[in-house]
Amino acid sequence: MNRRRIGSSLDSMFDQLGELEEVKILTQKKILARQIDQARRAGNVSISEMARRMGTSRMAVHSLLDPAKPTMTIDSVSRAAAALGADLEMKVVSRRSPCRPPAKPKRKAA
Repeated sequence: MNRRRIGSSLDSMFDQLGELEEVKILTQKKILARQIDQARRAGNVSISEMARRMGTSRMAVHSLLDPAKPTMTIDSVSRAAAALGADLEMKVVSRRSPCRPPAKPKRKAA
C-alpha cells in the first residue's frame, strides 16, 4: 500500500467534514502530552511532585497528560516543562501551499 495515498485520502476526508484542523490540533496536543509524560517518567517525577512544582493540583496534571483529551494552554505546558527542568520551544512553520481560511462548519438543515 502507498502510505502517501492513505494520508492524502484521510486529509481529504477530514477536510470535507470540516474537521481537518481540529484533528491536526488534537494530534499535536497528544504528541505534546506524551512528550511531557515521557520527560516526567525519565526524571522519575511523580504526578504529585509535578503538581507541587507547577503550583497546581494532581487533577490538573492528569488532565494535561491525558492522551484521550489533553487540555492544555501555553501557560500550563510552559509550567510543566519548567517543573521537569526542561525548556519549551515553539515555532510557526510556513506551509508549502498558501494559507487558506479554515472551512466554515456546515449547518444542519432545520
